[in-house]
Amino acid sequence: MAAAIFACAPMAPNTHLYRVELPAGPGMLPPDSEPQACASLLVRDMQVAGAYDDVRMIYRESEYQLQRYEYHEWVVSPGILVSDALRDGYATSGWFVRVEREYDASIDAVLQGRVLALEEVDLTRTRWAAHLRLALELLDSRTHERLWSHEYDLMRPLEERSPRGMAGATSGVLREVVDVSAPALAAALSRLCARDDAAVPPLDGRRSPALAPGP
Repeated sequence: MAAAIFACAPMAPNTHLYRVELPAGPGMLPPDSEPQACASLLVRDMQVAGAYDDVRMIYRESEYQLQRYEYHEWVVSPGILVSDALRDGYATSGWFVRVEREYDASIDAVLQGRVLALEEVDLTRTRWAAHLRLALELLDSRTHERLWSHEYDLMRPLEERSPRGMAGATSGVLREVVDVSAPALAAALSRLCARDDAAVPPLDGRRSPALAPGP
């Protein structure tokens, strides 16, 4: 009797997941000459340009062609990845009373934006970089007035051409965004605080109701 022959399907490769971890910041609170933290900040999920709205990590060897690493993915979508990193960086910066990812009635301002590019760029055969292009906008949570906006277009060299190298360099780029943007956001919020304090006199020496922290 002929021996039975069983065909074994090839096993799919394991999917590798990557996160970002902001490098240590300057380790300094804002100088005494800077406005004191006066407001709370909400960081919304960033929108993502269509070509980059994918958990698979993207690399580019030319100006015109995007490619994806198969089985190498961000642990969450790029919009959430960037928003979580910004929240973590701002929360420890000392520039804000508090920083949240979920809205509540005591939030003073909302940071939103769009990830326009998040990719590895192969510059030459031996030089590679993480590229982040990010547009940010700060809004008054009550009036929705735009208080500040800026677009960042940053690159940082990869220590090695690999998804792991891309995650490390992206972490560094996001650290740079936090360090540069936090003082600018705080300055915009200090103007908001001053305007609100002038519009609503404090009651019994306390902070005006518009800026009172939540329970």
